[in-house]
Amino acid sequence: MTIAVGFAYESGLLFCADTKVSTDIKTNESKIEYFVSNNGYCRMAFAVSSADLNFPRNAIEKCWESVCELDFATVSMEEVHRAAEYSLAEFYRDHIYPHPDRTPGTTFLELLVGIWLRGATRLYVSHETVLTPINEYECIGSGAYLAKYLIRQYRIANKDANALEDAQLIASMAVKSAIDYDEYCGGKAEILIIKNDEPSDEMCEASSYPDDVFINGVQKIAWQLLHELAHVEDKIYGKENDGIIEQYFKQIGKMNDELKLSYFRNW
Repeated sequence: MTIAVGFAYESGLLFCADTKVSTDIKTNESKIEYFVSNNGYCRMAFAVSSADLNFPRNAIEKCWESVCELDFATVSMEEVHRAAEYSLAEFYRDHIYPHPDRTPGTTFLELLVGIWLRGATRLYVSHETVLTPINEYECIGSGAYLAKYLIRQYRIANKDANALEDAQLIASMAVKSAIDYDEYCGGKAEILIIKNDEPSDEMCEASSYPDDVFINGVQKIAWQLLHELAHVEDKIYGKENDGIIEQYFKQIGKMNDELKLSYFRNW
C-alpha cells in the first residue's frame, strides 16, 4: 500500500509518491520507476501501489521491454499506449490471475503511467489490464482518498491553476499529508518532473515553496482565526472582525519571515 499522485500539468508530467514498503521487514524504497530509450525519443515513468513491489516491478520491466520494440522515431502515442497495455494484459494472464492468493474483484496492483514521446506527454492509470488516459490528475494507494480531497480543495480555490508550481505544491502537500495521517503510508515524499521540452531523469525529495511547515502553520492560524470569529458577538457588522482578520495576516507575515531567516541560517 502507498500513496502516489500523478499530474498532467500544462507543460508536462509530475509524479509524487511515498517510500514506505509494507513487507514483513519494513523498509523505505522508491516507488517511482523511470526509463529512457537509447535514442532519447521515448521516456516512461511508473508510480506503484502494491503490498508487494516484486509484482509491479516485474510488470513494469516487461512493459518497457515491450514498448522498446517500437520505432520511437515514427511511432504514435497511441501505439506506445497499446503496447504497454498489451504487455500488462500478458503479465496479468501469466502471473496475477493464476496466483493462489488472488481474490476475484480485488485490486492486486495499481500503476500511474506517464509516457513522453518526442516532446508530447500523456498520463494513464491502470485498472488491471487497462490503462485509462487521465487529463488532469489521479491518485492511487491507501492514501488516495486524502490526496484527492486536498487536491480538490486546492483546485476549487484556484480554478484552472495547472502550472508546474501548482502541481508540485499540491502533490507534495497531498503525499506528505497522507504520510502523516494514513498508517499504510510512510517514509518520505519523492518527486519526478518530466517537462515536454526538456524531460528530466532525476528524482528528488519533494520540496517547494511554500513548504509543508509554512502550509501547516497557515492552516493552524486559519483555524485559530475561525475560532475567534465564531466567538465575536456581532458577527456581521462588528468592527472587532476587522482587527481579528488583520492580526491573522500579521501572524502569517511574521511566520514567513521567521522561516526565511531559518532557511538562510541553515543554508
